[in-house]
Amino acid sequence: MTEHVIKQAGDNPDAVGAASVDYLDLFGLTALGYMWAKMVKVAAPKADGDTSGFYTGKVKSARFYFDRLLPKTVALAEGIRSGSDSMMALTAEEF
Repeated sequence: MTEHVIKQAGDNPDAVGAASVDYLDLFGLTALGYMWAKMVKVAAPKADGDTSGFYTGKVKSARFYFDRLLPKTVALAEGIRSGSDSMMALTAEEF
Protein backbone atom coordinates (compact mmCIF):
# COMPACT_ATOMS: atom_id res chain seq x y z
CA MET A 1 0.00 0.00 0.00
CA THR A 2 2.91 2.32 0.67
CA GLU A 3 4.08 2.00 -2.92
CA HIS A 4 0.54 2.57 -4.15
CA VAL A 5 0.15 5.77 -2.11
CA ILE A 6 3.53 7.04 -3.29
CA LYS A 7 2.52 6.35 -6.91
CA GLN A 8 -0.82 8.11 -6.40
CA ALA A 9 0.94 11.10 -4.83
CA GLY A 10 3.16 11.44 -7.88
CA ASP A 11 0.05 12.09 -9.95
CA ASN A 12 -2.02 13.92 -7.33
CA PRO A 13 -0.73 15.75 -4.23
CA ASP A 14 -4.08 15.21 -2.46
CA ALA A 15 -3.55 11.44 -2.47
CA VAL A 16 -1.42 11.33 0.69
CA GLY A 17 -3.89 13.30 2.76
CA ALA A 18 -6.84 11.31 1.42
CA ALA A 19 -5.15 8.01 2.29
CA SER A 20 -3.68 9.05 5.62
CA VAL A 21 -6.30 7.86 8.12
CA ASP A 22 -6.99 4.57 6.34
CA TYR A 23 -3.26 4.03 5.88
CA LEU A 24 -2.51 4.51 9.58
CA ASP A 25 -5.39 2.23 10.57
CA LEU A 26 -4.16 -0.38 8.09
CA PHE A 27 -0.63 -0.17 9.43
CA GLY A 28 -1.83 -0.49 13.02
CA LEU A 29 -3.97 -3.55 12.30
CA THR A 30 -1.14 -5.16 10.34
CA ALA A 31 1.45 -4.46 13.03
CA LEU A 32 -0.82 -5.85 15.73
CA GLY A 33 -1.49 -8.92 13.58
CA TYR A 34 2.25 -9.47 13.37
CA MET A 35 2.55 -9.25 17.15
CA TRP A 36 -0.32 -11.73 17.60
CA ALA A 37 1.41 -14.12 15.20
CA LYS A 38 4.59 -13.91 17.30
CA MET A 39 2.60 -14.59 20.49
CA VAL A 40 0.82 -17.58 18.95
CA LYS A 41 4.12 -19.02 17.80
CA VAL A 42 5.14 -19.22 21.47
CA ALA A 43 1.74 -19.99 23.00
CA ALA A 44 0.36 -22.65 20.62
CA PRO A 45 2.87 -25.39 21.46
CA LYS A 46 2.21 -24.82 25.18
CA ALA A 47 -1.59 -24.62 24.93
CA ASP A 48 -2.24 -28.38 25.00
CA GLY A 49 -0.87 -28.87 28.51
CA ASP A 50 -1.96 -25.49 29.80
CA THR A 51 -3.88 -25.83 33.06
CA SER A 52 -3.79 -22.12 33.89
CA GLY A 53 -5.58 -21.02 30.73
CA PHE A 54 -2.91 -18.44 29.96
CA TYR A 55 -1.64 -19.99 26.73
CA THR A 56 -5.03 -21.22 25.55
CA GLY A 57 -6.37 -17.73 26.18
CA LYS A 58 -3.62 -16.24 24.01
CA VAL A 59 -4.41 -18.63 21.17
CA LYS A 60 -8.16 -17.95 21.41
CA SER A 61 -7.61 -14.18 21.55
CA ALA A 62 -5.38 -14.37 18.48
CA ARG A 63 -8.02 -16.39 16.64
CA PHE A 64 -10.58 -13.70 17.45
CA TYR A 65 -8.21 -11.01 16.20
CA PHE A 66 -7.47 -12.86 12.95
CA ASP A 67 -11.12 -13.77 12.33
CA ARG A 68 -12.88 -10.56 13.35
CA LEU A 69 -10.50 -7.59 13.29
CA LEU A 70 -7.75 -8.27 10.76
CA PRO A 71 -10.22 -8.58 7.84
CA LYS A 72 -10.88 -4.84 8.21
CA THR A 73 -7.57 -4.36 6.39
CA VAL A 74 -9.24 -5.38 3.12
CA ALA A 75 -11.74 -2.51 3.32
CA LEU A 76 -9.05 -0.05 4.39
CA ALA A 77 -6.89 -1.03 1.42
CA GLU A 78 -9.84 -0.51 -0.93
CA GLY A 79 -10.43 2.93 0.56
CA ILE A 80 -6.79 3.82 -0.02
CA ARG A 81 -6.94 2.54 -3.60
CA SER A 82 -10.01 4.70 -4.30
CA GLY A 83 -7.85 7.81 -4.30
CA SER A 84 -8.82 11.35 -3.46
CA ASP A 85 -11.20 12.34 -6.26
CA SER A 86 -14.47 11.85 -4.38
CA MET A 87 -13.02 13.38 -1.22
CA MET A 88 -11.80 16.49 -3.00
CA ALA A 89 -14.82 16.88 -5.32
CA LEU A 90 -16.69 19.21 -2.95
CA THR A 91 -15.93 22.88 -3.04
CA ALA A 92 -15.77 24.87 0.20
CA GLU A 93 -19.18 26.31 -0.55
CA GLU A 94 -20.73 22.87 -1.08
CA PHE A 95 -19.33 21.57 2.16
